[in-house]
Amino acid sequence: MQEAWLMGLCLWAAVTAALVEATTFNLTILHVNDFHARYEETNVFSGRCSDEDKAKNKCYGGFARLKTAVDMEREKSPNVLYLSAGDYFQGTIWYTVHKWRAMAHFLRLVPHDAMSLGNHEFDDGLAGVVPFLKEVPFPVLASNLDDTLEPSIQGLYQRSTVITVGGRKVGIVGYLTTETMVIANPGLIDIGDEVVAVRKEARRLRREEGVDIIIALGHAGFAKDQQMALEVEEVDVVVGGHTNTFLYSGKDPSTEEKMGEYPSVVTQRSGRQVPVVQAYAFGKYLGKLELSFDERGELASWSGNPILLDGSIPQDESILKELVPFRQQLEDKMKQQIGRTFVFLDGNRQSCRLRECNLGNLETDAIVHENAKYPDDMKWAHTSLAVQNGGGIRASVSQMENNGSITMEDVLAVAPFQNTIDIVELRGRHVKEMFEHSVRKYDPTGMSAPGGFLQVSGFVVVYDINLPPGSRVVRLQARCLECAVPGMMDVQADEVYKVAMPSFLANGGDGYSVIKENKLNHHLTGLLDSDVYVNYLSQMSPIYQGTENRILFIDSSELCAGEGNLLPSTATYQTSTAEEAEGAAGAVRGSFALVTAWAMVVVVAGCMWATL
Repeated sequence: MQEAWLMGLCLWAAVTAALVEATTFNLTILHVNDFHARYEETNVFSGRCSDEDKAKNKCYGGFARLKTAVDMEREKSPNVLYLSAGDYFQGTIWYTVHKWRAMAHFLRLVPHDAMSLGNHEFDDGLAGVVPFLKEVPFPVLASNLDDTLEPSIQGLYQRSTVITVGGRKVGIVGYLTTETMVIANPGLIDIGDEVVAVRKEARRLRREEGVDIIIALGHAGFAKDQQMALEVEEVDVVVGGHTNTFLYSGKDPSTEEKMGEYPSVVTQRSGRQVPVVQAYAFGKYLGKLELSFDERGELASWSGNPILLDGSIPQDESILKELVPFRQQLEDKMKQQIGRTFVFLDGNRQSCRLRECNLGNLETDAIVHENAKYPDDMKWAHTSLAVQNGGGIRASVSQMENNGSITMEDVLAVAPFQNTIDIVELRGRHVKEMFEHSVRKYDPTGMSAPGGFLQVSGFVVVYDINLPPGSRVVRLQARCLECAVPGMMDVQADEVYKVAMPSFLANGGDGYSVIKENKLNHHLTGLLDSDVYVNYLSQMSPIYQGTENRILFIDSSELCAGEGNLLPSTATYQTSTAEEAEGAAGAVRGSFALVTAWAMVVVVAGCMWATL
């Protein structure tokens, strides 16, 4: 009797397990974002992979390695979706020369199940993205675009797509950041609220097509991805991009510092939990998220991590062969040596979009140097001031690669957008507004790093991020253009200043309407930014650029409360700046202690003024 009972119990357990297995649906999502034209393998910083690195098998990513990884993962599971959250365009000489053509070619060889549009797909306007959309063999998605006034792109992308995987319908809804209208060139396309559009399309998929598993796939940044997961009840998973967010569970596998666990899980008001993922950038990682859904299409469990595409993953030979003719067209231009650096030139997103970075200093100094060749009457240069948006700095250059050699490929990886350098005349009040806009969306946590943060030459700006947006510039000084010995002087509201900048900014890009709407004069030099940098590097090498406290952050409330040490004032700092203008190497372009002391004195003076 007992044996029969045990046999019955075992049979019941086996049947129950079989039923559970039959009703459970397992899905693997492979994903990439912000690939930025890294066709070939790169070094650890996603720059050019040197021959030395190749010999040591210390290269990462590239289409050939990505294809191998995707193929390997597809072999492990029958239910796999391979998705991209956009921004395949822009970032290296490959895009500068080949534009959309090479990308469309390789995406035919390494096809996706779906891709969302990214803002950089619109860098060359509709003329740059329309032929691409006609060539790619898979759905490209964006649910929040109104293309009524742009017939050339109509019908070439979709709001969503439905894919049957393992007998289950999976809906994928795309979205694109509204910032595209100010940071790219989408023509007359209107880009609406991402959350509203995804919610509307997700509900349609549920109602009209009977889809019960929905993935939001988009390019709007990690904060927006999390908002999407929180507010759109129909969404089961969010796969995002735009902010190059690195999520990882466990010890960091390479140089990237994780911004959180993989996946990041958002709990909706109903208690539903929604995983949110990104996979850093530049094809260095392939995101892998494994999901289990119950019979109702509700997410039951999840696991996964980004896969580091290092030398342990072989490169696909067929893709390597396909790269050859494209590379041959670039070879001569890519390998041209421009200069040499003794130091690491930091173009990291978390550096140049959040604080002063030495590559930002180098670029803006190069712009001023170019204009010092053309002095005006009674002035030592055409302009002594330059700004560069941190989002325009796209790569770092390592002093450890090729003995510090800087090639044309490096220059174009750092500055791929081919802006011209323009000179804009603004009154001081609008110069200050320009710097207020630089930190309007500043996020001290670094989770969001808007590209509009300004790197500078000839300015010293002190911010207090604790103050409300629009009033965060505590003090702003500009290098004197008419002084025999140039020093730093307070920016005056009614005085006119000539500021050199990329044409992108001069025309209001990154939301700088204050420049576009208030410029008194707009001089077109016709010089490409990359050419300006090449000229500077060739003349000034070897490079040993540092950070010089041109951009400072303080907490004025602590100083006003009497905390902190007050050190000597600004006079010595001005002497150092004058030495810089005269080219004295020993000046080291300013001292941290002196500039910080200057900032403290500035704020204390402001505190005293506020009590009058």
